Amino acid sequence: MKRVAVFLCILNCLFLLTGCWDRKELSEIKVVAGMAIDKGENAKYKVSVEALNAAELSTQSAGGNAPTVVEGIEGDSISEITHLFNEYYAQILIYSHMKVLVISEEVASAGRLDFIDFLERNREIRDDFNIIIAKEGKAEDILKIAAHYKKASSLKLSPQLDHLLEDWGGDPGMSIINFISELNLEGKEPVLGTVRLKGDIEKGESIENIMKVTPDAIVVVDSLAIFKGGRLVGFLSLEDTRNYLWTRNDIKTTSLTIECKKGDFSAIRVTESQTEVTSKMKNGKPFFQVSIKAEGFIEGTQCYNNVEKLGTIAKYEKLINETFSKKITDTITKVQKQYQADIFGFGEVMRRQDFNSFMKVKDNWNEEFASGDVKVDMDFILRRSGIRSKSFLTETEK
Repeated sequence: MKRVAVFLCILNCLFLLTGCWDRKELSEIKVVAGMAIDKGENAKYKVSVEALNAAELSTQSAGGNAPTVVEGIEGDSISEITHLFNEYYAQILIYSHMKVLVISEEVASAGRLDFIDFLERNREIRDDFNIIIAKEGKAEDILKIAAHYKKASSLKLSPQLDHLLEDWGGDPGMSIINFISELNLEGKEPVLGTVRLKGDIEKGESIENIMKVTPDAIVVVDSLAIFKGGRLVGFLSLEDTRNYLWTRNDIKTTSLTIECKKGDFSAIRVTESQTEVTSKMKNGKPFFQVSIKAEGFIEGTQCYNNVEKLGTIAKYEKLINETFSKKITDTITKVQKQYQADIFGFGEVMRRQDFNSFMKVKDNWNEEFASGDVKVDMDFILRRSGIRSKSFLTETEK
């Protein structure tokens, strides 16, 4: 009986401990951290990948060699190109841990985004990487810059974009699923974050770039890329990017600066924010109502106000509401006049709230959006003034 039990146990283990049919040894693979898409000189695309040198990323095994290798291949199909990289690499490239996809401004402006179909279909590529536009240069150059953080450009860019969104609100946090969804939405045009190279590209490629207090080259977040009809048509500043995120209810926390008196400013930290949008037809044209409720505290002031004084908090709240209601309105108006592209999703909101009216104008919605009226209301509440109510500076206002 014991022999039978042992035999059944061994047989069970044989079924449970079967290996993976497609396993690969660690020594046979190379992890891709980033991909860049540029226009090819002799083909439709040039695809570049940033492959990690794992030994150089570890403090215990680093020998001072290059932490990554960036190579590019031209071709008409992204799928075929990704299987050709053994022209350069000895190991098999693994794309499942890719952190960023960088698209050149030239490719995006031409509307050559059909390669995204391959990225969406590929079962080995996850959908959690950041998609960004390389402004005023080649996308491959963004991957070549040696960075202080983890030494690799892609490994630095991914958390950089995420933290900017969480701490201030300067990146839309667009994944491939969201981007594809917005490309196909009725009443919403897509956007992407934008980066640019600051400094000397040739010096930035060297490992010496991360040995300097002030690097020779660094990748900075620049602006917001606006798409219309599947093509890149323009950019918004970082300040406008935050205003855009506010209309989309995507602001988590941010810091505001208000001019409390001529030449003096106060800093406000936003800790909570909630946005509601109403979109409907009114007097024969679209009407958009953006209502923002937010709260926060005073981080610093140059106006020397004692917030314990009656009415001081109310003055700050009124100034914040007036200042940023106007700034957000100005951003929306700028997009209406310059681009006639509804990146705010007001049409998509109208489709849900006033379906019959939207269906009548959906075929020329961007034109309707451009002629629409906008009203932005901010209701900001100051909860506290940091850890003190009086400034150490001499109070000058009575």
